[in-house]
Amino acid sequence: MSDRRASLARLNSSSSTSSQNEGQIFQTTLQAILSPSRLAALDAVDVAPIPYNSYSFFSYIMSIHGRNFPMLISPLLALFLFGLGWQILFVYGLDDASDVQEFLASLDDLITPLLTPLSFLLTFRLGRAAVRFWDARRAAGKMVEICRTNIATVSVGFISPIRLRKRHKRKQQPQSHIADNEQDKAQQDKRENDGENEDHTEDLELLCEYARWLAVFPIAVKHFLRPATRKGWKMDVRYKKRRYEIGPLLTEEDAQNVIMEYDDENGKPTSDCITGIRARDPPLVVLNRLHELAYDVAHFTYTNDSSLFSPTPQGRAIFYQQIRDQLDILYGAYGAMERINGTPLPFVYVIHLRTFLLLYLFLWNMVSVATYGWASLPFLFLLNWALLGIEAAAVECEKPFSYKPNHLLLGKMSVVIARNIAQALKELVNDALFK
Repeated sequence: MSDRRASLARLNSSSSTSSQNEGQIFQTTLQAILSPSRLAALDAVDVAPIPYNSYSFFSYIMSIHGRNFPMLISPLLALFLFGLGWQILFVYGLDDASDVQEFLASLDDLITPLLTPLSFLLTFRLGRAAVRFWDARRAAGKMVEICRTNIATVSVGFISPIRLRKRHKRKQQPQSHIADNEQDKAQQDKRENDGENEDHTEDLELLCEYARWLAVFPIAVKHFLRPATRKGWKMDVRYKKRRYEIGPLLTEEDAQNVIMEYDDENGKPTSDCITGIRARDPPLVVLNRLHELAYDVAHFTYTNDSSLFSPTPQGRAIFYQQIRDQLDILYGAYGAMERINGTPLPFVYVIHLRTFLLLYLFLWNMVSVATYGWASLPFLFLLNWALLGIEAAAVECEKPFSYKPNHLLLGKMSVVIARNIAQALKELVNDALFK
């Protein structure tokens, strides 16, 4: 345990008194959690959502941004050129164009019935995508909620014996004693300061290490869910950006284990996914360490421990069980997001929908051009966009973890969790030890 906290101890080795040492450890941890450069790096990893007005039908209706338009360009262009080709053929390429147009127009009654099953398929597709999006959001919200709860539980459970012992010693001090001479005054000062200068450095090191690893958890989840590559990113740039997000929370060795999911032939962490062997999932690295620290927190032997305020074995077991239950919920939230990210709608459903959607649209464009001529082309473009846009919107929503404006703000969630952890430490630990 002391080896894992060596970095914290080294940061505070220059302190001459226990209170200074404790305060430096605590402030160093808060500064690491709330590091402006680290939080700025996390803020920068998300694509800003489009701030549309929920109460206005006209808010951003003409905007292309955020509509997953890149997926629509190819089919829309193919359908437009298909309709344009038929119209040119009717006007310039066929001698008996009117007979062909009349025949194609008569096929409308055969093509229209396709719209009914397609409507059901598209409705189910978009509905399932919306459910998956909100399931992902619920899991991400659960991660935020449990991180808040967990740091409060650990902080109160771990610091309470120290807080109660200090409160008890203050009450035991004589309130009306007046020193008659310098020796009595010195003894009184000693009694008043009794307990205030106890060395809780080791206690704080353990709690601060737990807080640091908990702050890293949402970052590790983000690293695991988001694509390994992004346009304009090289592997070394990717590592540097992710290292900035962790910042001074972890040592370089621990950060490598969290960021680098692969091992090279020598068993050392690497970012090379081609030659490396996948060895770890970042969220599990953090959760495994938190499980280990949870046991240490629950079974910690306090400095100047006394039977009056020391937790009973039963109390320690209950405390550990409570922390472990919360960590198990974090496993579940991470697992839910992993499931959504790794399991798109089955191929057989999607390919069936897209096959008959395109078949219907090509036939419908052909019949409409034969019936209405040039005037049909702009209306067909909009109607093609309307139907294809449903499938494009479903694709955008079913795995909301990438770098897109419709996806979850995982970086900002990490910032929120970091600030919540720092707030809990200030209110629950700082007041107990330093006031």
